[in-house]
Amino acid sequence: MSFSTDVKNEISRQLIDSKEEAIAELAGLYRVNGSLLSNLSNIRVQFSTETNAIARRIFINIKKIYNYECVIEVVRGNTFRKNNLYKVYVDEPYAHRLLSDIKLSSDPFAISVTRIPKEILRKDNLKKSYILGSFLGAGSVTNPEKGYHLELIAGDEEYAKDLYKLLKNFNIEAKIASRKDDFFIYLKEGESIADFLSLIGAFQSMFKFEDIRVFKEIKNNVNRVMNFESANMDKTIEASIRHVEDIEKIMNIKGLDYLNESLREIAVARLEYPEDSLKQLGERLDPPVGKSGVNHRLKKIHEIAEGL
Repeated sequence: MSFSTDVKNEISRQLIDSKEEAIAELAGLYRVNGSLLSNLSNIRVQFSTETNAIARRIFINIKKIYNYECVIEVVRGNTFRKNNLYKVYVDEPYAHRLLSDIKLSSDPFAISVTRIPKEILRKDNLKKSYILGSFLGAGSVTNPEKGYHLELIAGDEEYAKDLYKLLKNFNIEAKIASRKDDFFIYLKEGESIADFLSLIGAFQSMFKFEDIRVFKEIKNNVNRVMNFESANMDKTIEASIRHVEDIEKIMNIKGLDYLNESLREIAVARLEYPEDSLKQLGERLDPPVGKSGVNHRLKKIHEIAEGL
């Protein structure tokens, strides 16, 4: 089961507090997932989903609002579509009432309205319900172990802009893009995705997402530190090899007595402790010498070796 399905199953189990919230949720879901069927005598509203929990939630919402039990048809999966497809139908007169409540025309020949109806979203809880419905209808989120990406398919550019503004109302910064003339909004930052999951009430999924995100950040930080320390160790080893080569050159040509006392002291220490950093090497001297002092003496030794 995908992470997206886990999120949708979780939020589909949420209790619906009021008819207003149920209408706002259905409004968000219908605009990205619903369709209008008609014949000469009546109309029929249809929702389609591959998630059983979403189909049940639509059924419960319709029952809560109109005390009407809609029809659920199960289309079995086949070679081309592995999962079952659940079709939820709302018939007359409730189809007409539903379209009126979500501020859409019941005329099948009317131009489709692709803006978010402001009349429905008077309060923050209704805005959250609308966003939740939009995610149930056409949302997806990548498994955080693989990457950070959450998107809501909008279809129309103006509608994508409305969704963008709706999320911004909750301080969630999304981006708008298109794919084959189909517009969608998306989130790529881990923190923004966690905020979105919290907004729609997917708290278990949000905690799982955050656990994985924190673990990945710790792992990345450890890797950065290890790479940094490894690079520093490589530099220390390379520098130590150069120091030893300089000292051995002086020993072979002039002998260590050619050096003054302070240079001779650091030369002996370096030969004895070639793996030490400059700081560690300085701490072995009596009295101890700081890193810059050790570096100065070794540079002096290098200049003498170069001059021989």
